[in-house]
Amino acid sequence: MVFPILSIYYNNDSLSNHREIEKRVNKRKFPLGKNDENLLLNPPANSHILLIYEDQLDLDNAIATYFNEGLKHNQLCVHSSVSLGNKDYLENFSLQITNYRENLEKGNLKIVDLVPHYVNAMVNNLKPFDDLREEIVSIASRDKNQFDNKYIRLTGDCAALLLKNKHFENCVSVEEWRYQNPLKGSYLCPYPRSLFEKFPFNAYVSRLVKYHDTIIDSNGKLILRK
Repeated sequence: MVFPILSIYYNNDSLSNHREIEKRVNKRKFPLGKNDENLLLNPPANSHILLIYEDQLDLDNAIATYFNEGLKHNQLCVHSSVSLGNKDYLENFSLQITNYRENLEKGNLKIVDLVPHYVNAMVNNLKPFDDLREEIVSIASRDKNQFDNKYIRLTGDCAALLLKNKHFENCVSVEEWRYQNPLKGSYLCPYPRSLFEKFPFNAYVSRLVKYHDTIIDSNGKLILRK
């Protein structure tokens, strides 16, 4: 499958700007993975990953793969979403996670409602994101024996909803904040491919790509690593 996202990215950014982005990203020294590697299973450390998915089932399977692998290796997994108020959504999520209830009770899995963060992001208040990051890092650091090297896996769909609802600058601000505040682990930011193919949403693709280190599909296959 060909993703127009790459041509949009390279066509909309000047060569000098692209080189500056590349130089800044390379300073973070991300190891390049093999093209056939599933990056949902083994995401690069300190990475901000853009996941392009086809539909809800596609997304559900990708998130389950991402978290189940992390839980298997005793990593802290945090699912933050604006959809947790939907009981059907939460029930479906719980059915796909290995030992869901047990992992919740042990603290290996955290569920975070992102609706308050979404509301604050609409008025350019990103302090709740700072507070959430601080809380997550504190949890991972609290018991060094509980978590494998304090590695964190986090998903967040707040920015995607901002984009869908045409809060474009707010969406970019959230992604820029995540990029500038990496975890010892990885952020996974899902976006539907259909949204990137429509105007005016596709006009912001290059700016979103700029604030992600890696772009993958729902099978964890590499599309772009800067």
